[in-house]
Amino acid sequence: MSFSIERVLNEINQLSLGEQMQVLEHLVKQIKQSVDSVAVTQKPKHKVTDFYGIAPNLLGGEDAQVWVNQIRDEWEEREAWRQL
Repeated sequence: MSFSIERVLNEINQLSLGEQMQVLEHLVKQIKQSVDSVAVTQKPKHKVTDFYGIAPNLLGGEDAQVWVNQIRDEWEEREAWRQL
């Protein structure tokens, strides 16, 4: 810990509880403003378009809706067998 930080902390320790709370509130407000400003100015790590084609052969060229319909049909068939 640097000498200047130790000096500040010693000064804070000598304050009344109410004054220490004011210091704490000030620091929280200041840090929150800094975090908020960074969040606004910081660019996202990736764009949605960066993921285009990331798993191009996931369905083996099959249309997604066709695949969903097939899975639903299989599920309904299983359910029909269960009810027998």
